[in-house]
Amino acid sequence: MPRGARLERHGEGDRVARLVDMVLLLGQYPRQYNRAALAERYGVTERQVTKDLQLLRERLELAIERDPSGQGYYLASVPRLPSLQLDLAQALALLLAAEAGHYVPGVSGQELSAALARLRAILPDRVRELLGKTARVRQPSKTDERRATRLRLLFEAMALQYTVEISYRTASRGGERVERRFDPYCVVPFGRSWYVIGWCHLRRAIRTLKVDRIENLWITRVPFQIRPEFSLQDFLAASWGMFEARDVPAEEVELEFSETAAPWVAEEEWHPTQQVEQLPDGRVRFRVRLPITPDFVRWVLYYGVEVTVIRPDSLREQVLAHARGILRKYGVREAVQPGVAEAAR
Repeated sequence: MPRGARLERHGEGDRVARLVDMVLLLGQYPRQYNRAALAERYGVTERQVTKDLQLLRERLELAIERDPSGQGYYLASVPRLPSLQLDLAQALALLLAAEAGHYVPGVSGQELSAALARLRAILPDRVRELLGKTARVRQPSKTDERRATRLRLLFEAMALQYTVEISYRTASRGGERVERRFDPYCVVPFGRSWYVIGWCHLRRAIRTLKVDRIENLWITRVPFQIRPEFSLQDFLAASWGMFEARDVPAEEVELEFSETAAPWVAEEEWHPTQQVEQLPDGRVRFRVRLPITPDFVRWVLYYGVEVTVIRPDSLREQVLAHARGILRKYGVREAVQPGVAEAAR
């Protein structure tokens, strides 16, 4: 968090959380916080900050130094984790998972590359040579740094279980910016974006927010508890995609995919309730129980003529409405005979 951000005061009972936050702060923002700035941030005296720094140095053996010019404190050396013994299969699996991180916008490229280099070093030469030929199609984006900063702050707030104050830009209502308090429960990558799921104090309900739409974010000192009724697995299973289907009942859905599309559908696990039946002619029948949301309709439309909606009728009507809209957009009108279209004259 940048210097100058004001956080709510907290007492001596929160000292452990304060010490953890201080270590994270000095690691992420070296030389930006002097004793007065730390005291202001945590709502304690400068004398208390001195005691905290002394404890971190002596009890945890952290090399915390003060910049001679008076700019602020920093970690002279970063603590390292103990060595981890991995067999070849484990190291290879971890390396491939880390490589996949390059394709997820928001993952810090510098730290990830350093970790990959260490993992590669323990692999046999031939395996390392083979992995070196894998191409990275995705290049770093200008938004990666900003996204990585948001994710770091969210993970920090999640670890300490502190409420955050955010300025959020909505996707609707002309991109209106709304100030709200939010308890971050978990951060989930989906597609090429990141989403945070948690309790929204403004809406008094669980909400999913897109990280890229968070304009500003401040960590407060207000602790929160995850509501006992919340389950990430149940939350994701109740909808298709990341956004919850509020006030939309679940329905039995049945689709038939052509022989061309069948392998792409059958090979993936799309939803916990899905059932895939292979038909004799190469087609597949796909059944699932969920609310019919815009995300799900878009998924069905993606397959175009390769999918047929068997049920429910409401989904078939939505697909037809989109098809008719496409025809109108390109100046094509439906013919008298169903299923035939002719160019408008």
